[in-house]
Amino acid sequence: MAQPSIWPEQPPANELARSLDVAATNENFPVALAVLPRRIRRHLQAVYRFARYVDDLGEETAGPREAMLRTVDEQVRSLYRCGGDPSAVRDPVVAGIGRTVTECNVPIECWLRLVQANIDDQQVCAYATFEDLRGYCRLSADPVGEIVLHVFQVATGDRIALSDRVCTALQILEHCQDVAEDYRAGRIYLPQQDMRRFGVTEHDLARPPASHRLRALLAFQTDRALAWLGAGAPLVDTLGGWARLAVSGYVAGGWATGRELRRAGYDPFGPTARPRSRQIASAWLRASIGRPG
Repeated sequence: MAQPSIWPEQPPANELARSLDVAATNENFPVALAVLPRRIRRHLQAVYRFARYVDDLGEETAGPREAMLRTVDEQVRSLYRCGGDPSAVRDPVVAGIGRTVTECNVPIECWLRLVQANIDDQQVCAYATFEDLRGYCRLSADPVGEIVLHVFQVATGDRIALSDRVCTALQILEHCQDVAEDYRAGRIYLPQQDMRRFGVTEHDLARPPASHRLRALLAFQTDRALAWLGAGAPLVDTLGGWARLAVSGYVAGGWATGRELRRAGYDPFGPTARPRSRQIASAWLRASIGRPG
């Protein structure tokens, strides 16, 4: 029996890939597919700009990073006190989420958690256990998925719980891609407990070639992330229309990233193991009809 269409209008696979080329540049998943309605795309782009902005403040900006992040926190609070009126705040990126705040009823805690993740990055450089790392992901990744559900007006407790698993998986996969880069920045997102289990030391993270120990640890961490992704993937089946399209794209990006990490031999010192648009498109088609990875 033919699978029912999950698109309001079903574009061909090559159109999906072209859309991904536009939307997923330098990302593991499509940020805002070009085929989405303009209103939805505008909200998703505002969310992405905010998340990217606070990440850049925490990672790349010269100067007092923590103080700047706390200023963003204050600006978000001001925006909410003024009912989402963008003219009430000085920061243009915070002002840019004003319409999303008012039209989508996004809880303030989602934005504040993203800011807090980057404040924590100024204070914490390593995580003792996976549960500690999971706590970081609750700040740095999970809020994005919750905001997306609010954008599509489909946020429920059960869906948010599934979304959290997907977002944590995507964050951990990104950590696996960026081990060497993160170490150069003074951060280790591989749990210390797991490093000891696999016999990995900071020396293994510092320079090529990648040791067998490090590759084994990254394979383990990738598999764990994919297990989390699989646990959250049923979220797609609870959605319809544009929401299903967008969320299945995020899930697809995770599956494609896992395969690319495997293909690259879990080597963090080579070119970043980032999936190409057609790989994501292929994974998207599998995810959208309920066949994982």
